[in-house]
Amino acid sequence: MAKLHILNDAIRSNQISRLRDATDAETKILPWNLRVEPAFARAIDFVVGERLAEWTKAGGRASLKLTLRGLAAAKELDKVEDALEQERAIIAEHAKKLTEIRVSALLGERPAL
Repeated sequence: MAKLHILNDAIRSNQISRLRDATDAETKILPWNLRVEPAFARAIDFVVGERLAEWTKAGGRASLKLTLRGLAAAKELDKVEDALEQERAIIAEHAKKLTEIRVSALLGERPAL
């Protein structure tokens, strides 16, 4: 969830260069002043309510996993080429690079001893 909120915040507040730095393993990062968008949280609730995703746990954090129905819906959305073009490009470039270790560093968490 933290990763989703960071990606959402970066896109909504046009902090793409900061996101680029956050996903570059060679760059020292400063804590992210994470703004949790209530509308985004509601959208997640709708996705879960429609059984497109389900809650799970990954890396000790709350996480979402697409269901088969959610994967099918995502596949259909991918066919709409001109929808959310910039957002898709940003997520495609940075989402996998934003590891749980980087998320923890962005949130100012200390590594477990």
